[in-house]
Amino acid sequence: MKFDIKEVIRPTVTLFIICLVMTLLLAATNMLTAKKIDEMNKQSEAASRLVVMPGATSFENASDASYAIGKKGNDVLGYVFTTKTKSYGGDLSVMTGIGKDGKVTGVAILSINDTPGLGLNAQKDSFRDQYKQTVPEKGFEVIKTGGRKDGQIEAMTGATITSKAVTACVNEAIESYEKVKGGE
Repeated sequence: MKFDIKEVIRPTVTLFIICLVMTLLLAATNMLTAKKIDEMNKQSEAASRLVVMPGATSFENASDASYAIGKKGNDVLGYVFTTKTKSYGGDLSVMTGIGKDGKVTGVAILSINDTPGLGLNAQKDSFRDQYKQTVPEKGFEVIKTGGRKDGQIEAMTGATITSKAVTACVNEAIESYEKVKGGE
């Protein structure tokens, strides 16, 4: 068997050129769409803030940008925190609104990659509305079945990991709220 260098170099160079062209095309597409994607993310965040802090007419970022203050005129209604953790399908990002009275005003799922029909049910109002209660002293606790009491969140059937991940994000927001409240 005779080894011919042309049989190796020609496909290698061809593959290199194809990869180079594709990389350049992807980079150009990214540069062209980056501003639009950033704009859409900001619009989505603004809409989510209104969901988790109903009644607010404006939001002011905290000096360290770790949370936003929801206001109606000059009156502070509460605080909005964005938290992240790992869930069944990867990263999970949750926005939580907590009123100045210590009650969760809303929870919005910003990003989730969990199983459709199971973990993605965390986006449903029936699950997220469970958090709309006075913040428990030790944070929320996930239970698996019936008899839910104050401070408890009933896990979604077949999606306990997702339920615990959302609850962990809300509890992290509560911890941040306690720090903010203590510094008022």
